[in-house]
Formats: sequence, C-alpha cells, structure tokens
Amino acid sequence: DFKANIRDSILTQQVVRDEVGRRLQMTQGQEQAYYDAHKQEFSQPEQVRLSEILIPTPADANDAALAAAKAKADDVEAKLKAGAKFDELAKTESGGSTAAQGGDLGQYKRGALSKVLEDQTFDLKAGQVTAPIRTRQGYVILKVTEHEDAGTPALKDIEPQVQEAMYMAQLQPALRAYLTKLREEAFI
Repeated sequence: DFKANIRDSILTQQVVRDEVGRRLQMTQGQEQAYYDAHKQEFSQPEQVRLSEILIPTPADANDAALAAAKAKADDVEAKLKAGAKFDELAKTESGGSTAAQGGDLGQYKRGALSKVLEDQTFDLKAGQVTAPIRTRQGYVILKVTEHEDAGTPALKDIEPQVQEAMYMAQLQPALRAYLTKLREEAFI
C-alpha cells in the first residue's frame, strides 16, 4: 500500500507538471507587473552575514587566562590588519564550532543579536571587521561578509523567487480548469 501510494503520488505530480505546469507561460512584462503588485511580500529587513574568530575562555577563567586570551585576540586582530585572510585565520586560530567553515555564522536580521554585537556589526560595511569583543564564551572578532539594507531587492536580484511565486499563483487555477475539463470529458 505504501509503495502504491508513493507511485500514485509521483504519477500525479508528473501529470500535473506535464499537462498543467509546462503550459504556463510567463513573459518579462508579467514578471515585472507581478513584482510591482507584490513588492511588500518580497521586502526584507536589514541583515548581515557574519563570520567569527573565537578565542575561548573557560567560564571560571582567572585574570591571567583572560589576559592571555585578550593578547591572542589582539594578535589575531593585528594579523587581520596586516592583510591576513579572515577565513584562513578562523581555521587556524578560532576555537569556535565554525572554525572548519572559515568562521561562517550565517545571516542575522536586526534584533536577533545581543545589543553589544549588533551595535558593532550593523554599522559596518561588507568586508569590515570588529575589534575583539568580550563575550561569555571568550573574545570574538566578527567580520561582516554581506550587509543587506532593509527594503525590497531589485527584480534582477530575486527573479527566481518572483518566478516561483508567479508559477504557484497560476498553477492552482490552471489545475482546477484541467481537472474540470477531465471530468467533463470522462466517460462514466
């Protein structure tokens, strides 16, 4: 029964794709009109993509351990200012879980980070780096790898999403019309 259900589901998807989906035509003008009419749906908040180099400190670190971590963080900062590549330094110097990925932490919308980190990162442009910041985990140096302003991206930047939204909006009425036609033509 399970295999039969999966086979039926795949067949249904193939029929819908071949008989309905492939018949949907979208022109550049329709794309622009859809984008203009649905701009609010594509708007996004200000966000940054961050990478980190973390010099960890134990939770019960004494002054000497904190000073050693701070000195190492300052040394890393000096290497960055001298032109060292951030992702390579992250792989060799970072004690964070993201070290193997060059320190990549992913995207953060405004309001998702602690105030201390947000204040120091959202003012930076892509490619800029913070000074070492003291956190509970240790000293962290953050790099803004991308910085997107709030607002609606240009159509050329989000064309695949617009096309997908148009396709889904057109698919349901076209599928209903196709099923109605099949019912009318069916011999029972």
